[in-house]
Amino acid sequence: MTKAHPIGFIASLGYEEMPGEAVAASLLAAGYDGVEWTMAHVDELSQPALALACQQDLVTGGEQAVRTTVEAIEKAADAGIELVNVLTGPNLWEPGAVARADEESWSRALTGLETACRRGEELGVAVGFEPCWGTIASDAASAQRVLDSVPVSITFDPSHFVMTGDDIPGFVHRWGDRIVHVHMKDAFGRPGMDGEDFIFCMLGEGGVPWPALFDALDEVGFAGAMSVEFEAYRYYEQILGRDPARAAVLAREQVDALLAGRNGAGR
Repeated sequence: MTKAHPIGFIASLGYEEMPGEAVAASLLAAGYDGVEWTMAHVDELSQPALALACQQDLVTGGEQAVRTTVEAIEKAADAGIELVNVLTGPNLWEPGAVARADEESWSRALTGLETACRRGEELGVAVGFEPCWGTIASDAASAQRVLDSVPVSITFDPSHFVMTGDDIPGFVHRWGDRIVHVHMKDAFGRPGMDGEDFIFCMLGEGGVPWPALFDALDEVGFAGAMSVEFEAYRYYEQILGRDPARAAVLAREQVDALLAGRNGAGR
């Protein structure tokens, strides 16, 4: 890319079972600029941090999901973290979740996001909404409904738009001034269930048009960070032996290769 962006790694996988200090040390040793924390470490947030991922189900999680999101924003502010990433729900990868797209579900999701944005504005914390498979806002039209209704920023994860066949660089141009963060994840397949209809794969092995995505981010003046979201679970379990540090090192190498390949193609 024409501009160097901070690169982070979402502290999921086995990292969620490790003390925060050990997680940060591991990721810095792997060459990352910071951590994107998850709720597993919400009570021990530390720097260098790029974001906090708080993926509550605002559709079926009720008032507790909204309270948890607001509390995450407050704890992020206390830790000097300027971005909290959120979803709408329902989270179909969670046990018991059921797909819903009725108006009551939309009302719950939008009201929850409005509450989160209000608290974020008070504390100087951006709320980055991620259009995501399995949620009420998972494709171009549904994501746009959120953006038209709530003053929320965007955490842009291109992998979700691979399944829907949407125009990934085109979305960057459409939503550019609201994109505050990018998740680096790849995928192939069609809409449905993870592992059945689609899979998340290693970076560069799926359908994300990385050079075109990087170009589009440059063209809209994106100035934020990018975090690797490692969800190639079969590879993680069968090849990497469920070792999050090995996953982080491998992903960092893949990020460097993507950026080097793109720069070598004409930048």
